Amino acid sequence: MSKVFIIAWREFRQTVLKKAFLIGIIGVPLLIAAIGGATALILINHEEPPLVGTVAVADASGRVADAARIEFHPDQIAEEFAQQVEQAMDVATEMGIPTTASGASGGPDAAAIAAGASFARGEVRIEIESAAGMDDAAIDRLRERVRNGSLLAAAVIPSAVLEAPDPAVPEEERPTFDLFVADDLDSQHTDLIERRIGQAIVRVRAADAGLEPDAAMALLRRPWSSTARLTDTGEFTPESSSTRELKQMIPMAFMMLLWIATFTAGQHLMMSTIEEKSNRVMEVLLSAVSPMQLMSGKIIGQGGVGLLIMAIYSSLGVGSLITFAAMHLIDPTDLIYLAVYFFMAYFMVASLMAAVGGAVSDIREANTLLTPVMLLMMVPLMLWLPISHDPGGPVATVFSFIPPTIPFAMILRVAADEPVPFWQIPATIAWGYLCMLAMMWMAAKVFRVGVLMYGKPPSPLELVKWLRYS
Repeated sequence: MSKVFIIAWREFRQTVLKKAFLIGIIGVPLLIAAIGGATALILINHEEPPLVGTVAVADASGRVADAARIEFHPDQIAEEFAQQVEQAMDVATEMGIPTTASGASGGPDAAAIAAGASFARGEVRIEIESAAGMDDAAIDRLRERVRNGSLLAAAVIPSAVLEAPDPAVPEEERPTFDLFVADDLDSQHTDLIERRIGQAIVRVRAADAGLEPDAAMALLRRPWSSTARLTDTGEFTPESSSTRELKQMIPMAFMMLLWIATFTAGQHLMMSTIEEKSNRVMEVLLSAVSPMQLMSGKIIGQGGVGLLIMAIYSSLGVGSLITFAAMHLIDPTDLIYLAVYFFMAYFMVASLMAAVGGAVSDIREANTLLTPVMLLMMVPLMLWLPISHDPGGPVATVFSFIPPTIPFAMILRVAADEPVPFWQIPATIAWGYLCMLAMMWMAAKVFRVGVLMYGKPPSPLELVKWLRYS
């Protein structure tokens, strides 16, 4: 047993003390943090270019242009921007970021918080021109003026759009209006024009129905809810839409953490095995230890590497949640499940990597053998959204019992909001570890036969034959 731990320590030390590993594991998070900080700084200090120009509105009634002048009035633009600031400050407050109206008390300025989501911090001065004519020639003239830059945009409003929509008609089948914009117009400014013209049409519809437009639009505006999640103990915790969106990302974060830790360590295991085999170092090692001891030591050593990676990244994640007072987004038991499924995932992946590394002498040969298995293991990554949204569904259940996808599918399920049928958690843990032991047994068979074989790489059928060797 001492030989196994000597090999494990050698494997761990040679991997962890390399500059490339330190740069990749420690440098990458620091680089991401630096990029995130620089991005936030750019957003805070970003000034949208001014939106100045003329928008032509062509409609048979001529009333949409008058309504558009109201919608594009600076007071209306300022009101919408103020709403965005208020929403942004609410989100910042939920995340534990202190805010002030002017930034005078040390908190960030409200406008700075809203800068990343705002459609325009820059100046907006739009003149509305009422275009005459709705025939093809008149529309062609409007298009030409948009192309040559004399107009920012041109809207053509058919009469059918001004009629009250039939609730029985699906939205995608209702009449639409045409909007032509300049090729170099910013996408956020395009959204602003599109939205304001649409609201102008609603104003005309409200007036036709005998309603005061502002009152009607205020009446139809959706109120904000004060949502609270009730627990079995009778307690409740406030929950906003932004909190729900963050919670939807938690299962993906857990799975990516598991994925990065296990596959980084497994990749190092396979590469070191192939390198030692191609350099004939393997023959020297096997003169002192058995193939089983060598494989066990290498797997344990790289397991320490994977555990170190997961500890670093999970500590950064938990630290960020504590900093932003968002620890309520995760259940502490999820961290326990993360550790349980990490060992299962790692030893499954390590078994595959050790078997392939011992059977081949070149990385290209290894990729050929690994491709089918890697495609299977990519399934939880591609289906993370349906699995986490419906953790009790048939897709999630099926992949929770198919090795080697068990730990990746299960961490998505247990970290999701909806509970998993309780019996499935111990069942998948027991079945997963049983499959893990079987995979390690098969890996040992392949490793023992292939570790001293050179030349033509084995085919999948030959690997199956190796399993029958005593």
